[in-house]
Amino acid sequence: MIADTQLMEKIVVMVRQLSPEYRLRLIQRITETLIPSSVSQESKPLQFGKYKGNRMSTPEDFVVAEWRPTDRELNGG
Repeated sequence: MIADTQLMEKIVVMVRQLSPEYRLRLIQRITETLIPSSVSQESKPLQFGKYKGNRMSTPEDFVVAEWRPTDRELNGG
């Protein structure tokens, strides 16, 4: 346990020397190890014209499409 604590302290010192960009990359890589591979999927951009219709989108369409997470979703539930 003490060895783990000492190792963690060494890592913290090394991380503090990284630029903000590389700290974010480190966070991303660590996060990827915590998320099961079946859950994490590459996001795919929307295909242009796929949802084309006869009318223009209205502000209400965008309100419906907004993601409004519940407290439970925000807490990982």
